[in-house]
Amino acid sequence: MTTSAAFIHQLREKSKTLHLLRWIHLANAILCIILTGLLIGVAVDIRSFISNGAALSGFGNYTTFTFPATYVYMLIPAVCALVYSIILFCDPSPSYPAWQPCRTFLGSIGCFSAALFLAALLPVLPGADIMTAPESAMTCTWRDYMSWRIIYNNPEAFPWVVKMDSACQQLRAADAMCWIVFIGWLATLVSYVQRARRAKIIREDNIVDEKTEDASGRIGS
Repeated sequence: MTTSAAFIHQLREKSKTLHLLRWIHLANAILCIILTGLLIGVAVDIRSFISNGAALSGFGNYTTFTFPATYVYMLIPAVCALVYSIILFCDPSPSYPAWQPCRTFLGSIGCFSAALFLAALLPVLPGADIMTAPESAMTCTWRDYMSWRIIYNNPEAFPWVVKMDSACQQLRAADAMCWIVFIGWLATLVSYVQRARRAKIIREDNIVDEKTEDASGRIGS
């Protein structure tokens, strides 16, 4: 067996031993990577637009731009959820039948789920972002920053002028992806709650069995 074939065989055997919850964490991590990549793409496109617009308008190195608050609030949970998903994927605890998630752990999963829900909801709520109020952040009114998009409205001569439109499209895609990530974390929370309930039922049944055995032993003696 070649080295590559042996490696593939090891991966297959390893995948068979992974618990379903760890597969969910892996899926969440992949989705968070996509979400984080989209949000970084928004920042890169805006940065390119501001830099080129400032240079042509004679502002020199003036590249100040205030990002929408809903964008920042989406970025922070996305990065944190990515790190936490990777950590949980590496944790083999769910593979042990006797393992039971504690309330603190369930609370942390619930907090991440709530944060991702708000991160996905706020950008579509009218007036939720002061930068685009009274409209929602999805209207992308910040595209007309310094009116450069109108002044240099010639994509052939100024390719960077479409960067704001690209940033807006990526932000909308990121919001859609954030909903998907939230659903993934909600499924994770439900799975852990079910695991905790099953473990509690098994523990109570074991206690009852032990008491029954003790009572039977006393009667027999």
